[in-house]
Amino acid sequence: MAFENESKTPQDVLVYTDDPVFHKRTVILDLDADVNCGDVINPTTGAAYAAADGEDCAVALQNQIAGDARSLVISDRGCVFNPAGLVVATAAKEAAYTALIKAGNRVADANTAI
Repeated sequence: MAFENESKTPQDVLVYTDDPVFHKRTVILDLDADVNCGDVINPTTGAAYAAADGEDCAVALQNQIAGDARSLVISDRGCVFNPAGLVVATAAKEAAYTALIKAGNRVADANTAI
């Protein structure tokens, strides 16, 4: 049963990981806005990913409120992402998917073999 304010978890975002430990990493960021699990972000700034960010792309794997020096768990490599769980601006979607793939991840589709 889903509740109105129920937030996503990594299980909503990840279809598969090559390694249960090394698929993620923790960064310390000054966040200007809240980050939710599944948000595609720039891991250097913590801001929502934009196409201009190029290869600087990761997926938040936890919720975190805005503030200085916040610890945030993000994706690293070896992940297969569920596109329905990712939150990225439509204009930046193709660039984000390309950056995630270049970093050693995959975005699942109906034909993704695991």
